[in-house]
Amino acid sequence: MPKSTTAKQTKTDKASIEITETKEELLDYLRQMYEIRHFEDTVYKLLREGTIKGASHLYAGQEAVAVGAIACLEERDVIASTHRGHGHCGAIGDFHARKGGEAARQEHWNKMMAELMGKETGYCKGRGGSMHIADVEKGNLGSTGIVGGNIPIATGGALAEKLLGTGAVVLCFFGDGATNTGAFHEALNMGSALLCGLPIVYICENNLYGMSVPFHDKSVACAGQASRIRDIADRAVAYGIPGVIVDGMDVLAVKRAVKEAVDRARTKSEPTLIECKTYRWYGHSSSDQRAYRTREEEAEWRKRDPIIVLRNKLLEAGIATEEEMDAVEQMAIKTIETATKFALESPYPPVSELFNDIYVPEDPVQKAAEIAAERRMAPTIKQIEAEVRKLSGSTLPKLKAADAKALEEKYGIPIKTYAQAIVDAQAEEMRRDKRVIVMGEDVGLYGGAYAATKGLFEEFGPERVIDTAISEAAIVGAAGGAAMRGLRPVAEIMYIDFLTIGSDQLIHNLAYNRYMFGGKTKVPAVIRTEGGVGRCIAAHHSESLEAMFLHIPGLYVVMPSTPFDAKGLLKASIRNDNPVLFIEHKVLYSGVMGPVPDEDYVLPIGVADIKREGSDATVVAYSRMLHFAMDAAERLSHEGIEVEVIDPRTLNPLDVQTIANSVRKTGRLITVSEGYPRCGVGPEIARQVFEYRFEDGTLGFDYLDAQPIFLSGKDCPIPMSEPLEAAVVPTVEDIVEAVKSIV
Repeated sequence: MPKSTTAKQTKTDKASIEITETKEELLDYLRQMYEIRHFEDTVYKLLREGTIKGASHLYAGQEAVAVGAIACLEERDVIASTHRGHGHCGAIGDFHARKGGEAARQEHWNKMMAELMGKETGYCKGRGGSMHIADVEKGNLGSTGIVGGNIPIATGGALAEKLLGTGAVVLCFFGDGATNTGAFHEALNMGSALLCGLPIVYICENNLYGMSVPFHDKSVACAGQASRIRDIADRAVAYGIPGVIVDGMDVLAVKRAVKEAVDRARTKSEPTLIECKTYRWYGHSSSDQRAYRTREEEAEWRKRDPIIVLRNKLLEAGIATEEEMDAVEQMAIKTIETATKFALESPYPPVSELFNDIYVPEDPVQKAAEIAAERRMAPTIKQIEAEVRKLSGSTLPKLKAADAKALEEKYGIPIKTYAQAIVDAQAEEMRRDKRVIVMGEDVGLYGGAYAATKGLFEEFGPERVIDTAISEAAIVGAAGGAAMRGLRPVAEIMYIDFLTIGSDQLIHNLAYNRYMFGGKTKVPAVIRTEGGVGRCIAAHHSESLEAMFLHIPGLYVVMPSTPFDAKGLLKASIRNDNPVLFIEHKVLYSGVMGPVPDEDYVLPIGVADIKREGSDATVVAYSRMLHFAMDAAERLSHEGIEVEVIDPRTLNPLDVQTIANSVRKTGRLITVSEGYPRCGVGPEIARQVFEYRFEDGTLGFDYLDAQPIFLSGKDCPIPMSEPLEAAVVPTVEDIVEAVKSIV
């Protein structure tokens, strides 16, 4: 750690920078900047004429930052970009194209231009466009349209590089606007504190304006102000890391500053915050009239054009002639003209591929094996669960120690709590695969707020069971970035209510990245959390928000109800290559017991379980409500009504076939959920059942003999008072009455 962490101004005058690069390297830097500049000028023209659609945030004027920073990298290193990311993608593409020569370089720019036109030949097959361009396979983790949204991803990427021992460094680019977002503060704090520091360099391209708001200084008196401090690098002191200010219009000054930071990150695993003072030639986007800055200010900055700055250096040092540098520009112009022609002639992606690459495809052979294995175990497990329920005598089956021991001796299978099943699943997967880590608030020494990580810290240590600060956005985003770089993180968010803070990362990065980046990445991250009522802790700690995330394509949603299911489904989620939101229920942790085999079993994701067979009505219930439905079914059976109870176990993917087949048999459908009624899980299950087409062409809707009933939480925030809390979600009596009303 440096003695002083206050920002230092890096000198960038001619005398202070000794030119050590070869002529070939320097001319290549110039060519890269020309390529980025002409690419952006061409994009601006194509935007104006409507050839390129959508938003585009141009990088012209800032070329020295991308080129200078990426010149410091090694092949193994990684970058994360932001919505103004054409320069970063351009520079790292040129960096990796060096070995392939001119053909590889041209192919790179072809893919960039094609992506901006939404063509099939683009880097992301036209799925991402300008704001989401990426080449994940070559270390570009991609750009994001959410300001600051890439910073947690980059931090997670650096965590993976450190734990995997690759020696790689991550460069994280973002603008001045991002430094006023929570993601910036959470991620920099995590990058500096986690495991005593991560190998990452945070590079702020301070072009002085966050859209229309000046960061500090302003040339238009009536304009706003984003910050009371002038220098973003001063914020580094809050995280105990070096803060450096550099002239972002000088490619060599940028390279010197970033090289020092990269070396520090690689050798000491210590982050740096570098503030590059730069300027964008164009407005925030193509529609920006730039009323917030004067034309005089723009003219002054154009005198410091990074291309002119480098040309003057090369000329004054006698390294290159005007003719040689003009020839370099002509090469760049030709490259971009060829790329533009290629993109214009490229086809659009076929509409038939609209649904490609949302999820990593399942292995049908493996899934069939998992289904077969569960079927072999099911009779014994269901028999034990029935005995547990009978011995318990309560809605939520929990046994006395003596009863549990007697069952264990009878069947040779341990009887455990839901929480212990969760612990077992994580421990087994961590032993099986060293890439699996657990991270989150209080998951280590404390063992988790509900003891769902108890004992893991003692067995696996602080590098695999990582306690973090209270930083939900950073936790979720870092899990995503780490997953993209080869880990299989299990990140715990203490309450699902808190996941709203990290929803940007969960939705826009974990869920969308694979699709948005053309199927070139996997995000095998599990976000564990819990929800539901039952502890009188009111509206901020008791919600059931699964329907909110069920709305999101690209994200699996798993909600097990029993200890057996919890272990098997969590193991399956950790092994799955898709991001999984794994939602537990706070009351189930210690309130439910059942058989949990010690063997390494995995339950298939997307397969429902018929917990009780019946012929009169189908009740679909999950999580805590499954136990309520089982209790109701038992009561109804005494009255001659036989209810089929189905636990979907996973809400996405939903096993609609099992549910629809049950409805075809019973003619009646009742769904039970603790979630809010509007846009709830129940109506979504019904929609899929209605639209399900059987082999004979009939629809699920055709077999309904009564109107479906959707039992759910009440349309009000969760109250604290115990009788009110009990009344806010369905009861066993509610289920009984609902069945009777339609049978």
